[in-house]
Amino acid sequence: HICKADPEGTIDFWYCETDDENTTIWARFGTADPNKECVEVVARPTCFYPDKQQLNYITIKGFEMSQAGTKWASPTNEQVGVIATHWCKGWIIENNIIHDAKSTGITLGKERTTGDGVLPADDADGVKDGHISYIEVVFNTTRHGWNKETIGSHIVRNNTIYNCEQTAICGTMAAFSEIYGNHIYNIHVKDQYNGYEIAGIKFHGAIDAVIKNNRIHDCTSYGMWLDWMTQGTRVSGNLMYRNSTDLFIEVSHGPYIVDNNLFLSSLSLCQSTDGGAYLNNLFGGKLTLQADYTRFTPYQLNHSTELKGVSPIKHGDLRFYNNIFVGGADKKLYGLEFLNEVKGMIYAEDNLFCKGSQPMKDKEQGVVDDAFDPSFKVEEVADEVYITFEGETKLSRLKGKPVNTGRLGVAKVTTYPFENADGTPFTLDKDFLGEERSTVSPSIGPFEILSGNRIKVW
Repeated sequence: HICKADPEGTIDFWYCETDDENTTIWARFGTADPNKECVEVVARPTCFYPDKQQLNYITIKGFEMSQAGTKWASPTNEQVGVIATHWCKGWIIENNIIHDAKSTGITLGKERTTGDGVLPADDADGVKDGHISYIEVVFNTTRHGWNKETIGSHIVRNNTIYNCEQTAICGTMAAFSEIYGNHIYNIHVKDQYNGYEIAGIKFHGAIDAVIKNNRIHDCTSYGMWLDWMTQGTRVSGNLMYRNSTDLFIEVSHGPYIVDNNLFLSSLSLCQSTDGGAYLNNLFGGKLTLQADYTRFTPYQLNHSTELKGVSPIKHGDLRFYNNIFVGGADKKLYGLEFLNEVKGMIYAEDNLFCKGSQPMKDKEQGVVDDAFDPSFKVEEVADEVYITFEGETKLSRLKGKPVNTGRLGVAKVTTYPFENADGTPFTLDKDFLGEERSTVSPSIGPFEILSGNRIKVW
C-alpha cells in the first residue's frame, strides 16, 4: 500500500526480528547507499519521560526532540511519546519542535498499572469486547487517582509537531488541559500503522479540555479525534485543512462546544455523539454520521472525573447555530442532511446553506442560497496561511442570534449546561480572528466582519 502523502516514505520501510542473542534488521534505503550514507539506529523509546509519577509542574520549553521509537499508544496502554507526562499534573510544554516519532509526539495519557496491552476478549467465547475492557480501564484509573486535584491540567502550546506515525498529541484521561497555538502536520503519512487511534490530536476523556487556535493539516486519518467522555470540552478557532477528515467526535454525551472553526478538508465532520453544540463554524466539506447504538459509554459528574453513569448513543440532542455549510459538485451530505434519519432532537437555526448544501428534510434551519458560491483555496506563504475566495466575500453578510449558556440549555443525558470549563456561563463573544462579536445580531460563520476576499488565518 503506497500512501499518496509520502509514497517514498511508504516504500522505504524497515523490519526486524529478535531472538535470545541477535536482532536482525531488514531495511529499504531507496536510492541511498547505506554503506556510504550515515545510518542511524535508534532504540530509545522516548526522549523525556519521568520514571516516577506525580512529578508535577514541569516546564519543557524551547527544545527540538526527534527520532524516538515510541510504541503504539492505545487508550488501554501505558502511553509513551517523545514527551510524556506519565500521570502527572500541571506541566507546560511550549515552543518545542517535535518530529519523527515512530508513534506519538506528546502524550498526556495513562500509566502502566491501570492496564497495558489490554486486548478484547475473543468474541467466540461470548465474554466481552473491547469497549468493556476500556470501561474497566476507566474504573482502574479512577481508583489510581484520576481526578482534578492530582492528574492533568497540562498546557501544550505553540509547539510544531510533524512526521509522527500515530498522533502528534494524544492522551487517554487527558482532562482539564489546554491545547492551543500548535502547528501539527504530516501525521501518518508513511502508513506504518493501522488502527483506531490515528489522528493529529486524539483524546479519550478530555473532560473540561480547551483545544483552540491550532493549525492541523495533512493528517491522513483524522485531524482531531475526541473519543469517549468528551464532556465540558471546547474546540474553538482551529484551522484544519488537507486532512482525510477534520473532526471526529465519538460516543460521548456532552455537553461540548465546537465553535469558530475552519473545517476546510473534503470531509469536515464525522459525528457519533449526543449533547453537542456546533456554533459559527465554516464547514467546507461533507458531514457524516457514524451509527453506533450498541456501546454503553460513560459520563461524569459535572467538571469531575467521577462517573455518573453509562448510556448508549442516541444521535440526537445536537445544536447547530450560525454555521456556514459549503456544498460540493455532487451536492450530497454537505449540510445537515446527514442527520435526516436521526430520531433524537436536532436544534438548528440561523445557518447558511450554500453551493448546494442542504438542511435536514422538511426543516427550517436557516437560509438556503444556492446562488452564493464561496469557493476558496488555502494558500501557504512561508509560515503564514491565507484563505482566498474566488468571488465576492459575503460570509459575514447574514446575521444570527447570540449564543450563550441560556440558549443552549442542558445536555439531555448528563443533564448539565453548556458552560465554560471553570463553571462560569458561556457566551460566544469572539470570532475566529479574536474580534468582538455583536451582542445583538452576530454574523453567521466564523468571521464577524470581513473586507476583501483574502484573509490571513494563521
